[in-house]
Parts: sequence; C-alpha cells; structure tokens
Amino acid sequence: MTSSTFAAHRYAPFLVAALGIFLLSVMDALIKGVANAHPTAQIVFMRYACGMPWAIAFFLWTRPPAPSGEMVRAHLLRGVLVTITAFLFFYALATLPLAEAITLSFLSPLFLAVLASLILKEPIQKPVLIAILVGFVGMAIIVAGKLGGGQFDIIRVLGIAAAVSSALAYAANLVLLRKRAQTDPFGLIILFQNLFPLLIIAPFAWMVWEVPEARSWWIFLGIGAFGLAGHLCMAWAFKYAAAGPLGVIEYTALVWSAGLGYLAFAEVPAWTTWAGAALIIFACLTAMRRSRA
Repeated sequence: MTSSTFAAHRYAPFLVAALGIFLLSVMDALIKGVANAHPTAQIVFMRYACGMPWAIAFFLWTRPPAPSGEMVRAHLLRGVLVTITAFLFFYALATLPLAEAITLSFLSPLFLAVLASLILKEPIQKPVLIAILVGFVGMAIIVAGKLGGGQFDIIRVLGIAAAVSSALAYAANLVLLRKRAQTDPFGLIILFQNLFPLLIIAPFAWMVWEVPEARSWWIFLGIGAFGLAGHLCMAWAFKYAAAGPLGVIEYTALVWSAGLGYLAFAEVPAWTTWAGAALIIFACLTAMRRSRA
C-alpha cells in the first residue's frame, strides 16, 4: 500500500492518531519519572531542547519552502499555547498519579469539538457529539473513583486545576494545528512546534536551572524523541480528518497511561478506571464508524 493510498483510507488518520497518542503517553510517563527531580520549567525546556535535533533533522530531510510572515505569526501563537499546555500538564503530572492526570486531560475533546465548531466552522455531527458525551461520562466515573476518600488537599486542587486548564489550552492548540496542517509543510510545523516553546520557556528555565544527572539526561532525550514522533503523527492525522472526530481518539491515552503507570510506578487502576475505559473505548469506536475521512 502506497502512502497516498494509506492516507485515503477511511480509518488511516485514526490509526495514526492512536499511534501518536501512545507515543505521547510514553513521553508523559518519562516526564513523570523526572518530575520530582527538576523544576517544571526546566523539564519543559529540556523536552523541547532534546526534541530540536530531531525536528531539525526532519526539517532538513523534508526541505520545506521558506515560511511566510503570516505562517510564522500563526505558529508563534501556537508556540505560546503549546508552552502553556506543557507547563500546566507537566505540573499536573508531578502532583497527580499518571492515570489521573491523563484522565483529566480527556476534557480536551469536549473543548475541541466546541472550538472546532466556533473557529473552523466544522459542524458537530450528532453521533460524534454523543460519542464525546459518552466518553465524558467515562471520564467522570474515573475521576469520581480517584477523588474518593476525602484526600482533596491544596496540592491536588492545584494539580487538578492545572490539568483542566491544560486541556483547554491543548484543545485550542489542536484547532490551530488542524487549520495550519491544511497548508503548511510538516517540516515547518514540527520545527516551529519545538523552536517557539523552547525560546518562550528558556528564561524561566534559566532562573530555576538544576544540573541534571546522567539518568535524567537519558530520560530527557527520550522525552524529546517520543514527543516529536507523537506530534508528527498527530499533525499528519489532522491533515486528513476533521478535528472533532479525531479528538475522541485522545481517550485511548487512558489505556496506555494505566499500563505505563502500573509498569513504571506500580499504580494499580481502580475498577472505576476500567469501567470508564470501557465507555471511552466505545466512544472512540463510535466516532470512527460515523466520521468521514
């Protein structure tokens, strides 16, 4: 099957998006692995600094044309949103269990469908809306299970607020990504997505900088590689499918985070996690069947 034939397949954008979510979930697990050892601003900086060599290599391989001023301004705005999203979400990863932080990020598809309708004028098809709502119910079940027990201290409140705010910023970023992916070369999208957040967060990282240990350097390199690969998959998927249906695929991160949380941090998901996961997977399959390539 050629690349053009694969791109024309109805389910191809969803499969590539699911792969991208898996790679980004691995990145999240690696971030949590260093979250308690370094300040959040430094981790955000290192995530994009270690991704830059891969982004530059991809840029040189694809050899895209020079960007226009309008293109640079649009991606600078995306860079601001990416930086806000990363900082808030990395903070949530440092203060909450992996599955819980990622579960709260599932608000982004709900935000995404609304923003795509307002900004991109994409109609919210009834089956997709129902699928998103079903996924939201699954997410609510998981959060209810996680927040039970009365352990709602100020650190958890800040972590939850950061995760929800990150979901909103991430949804806005994906809407802009969907818009720019229609016209802008992938090489420039990936380069700008690493370059602008790197420049924006650099002064804040410098103020709190701590010299990483050898183990942290390897983890940072992995964060950069997995982050770049995941965002490349997402950029490709958003070029060939509407933002609303693709947003539901974000829910598959629960499956990956539950497995990675258990393997890396001995976090055992409660039964509410699996009950919510069943609804979320059902929502993803429904959106895939009902959407158009």
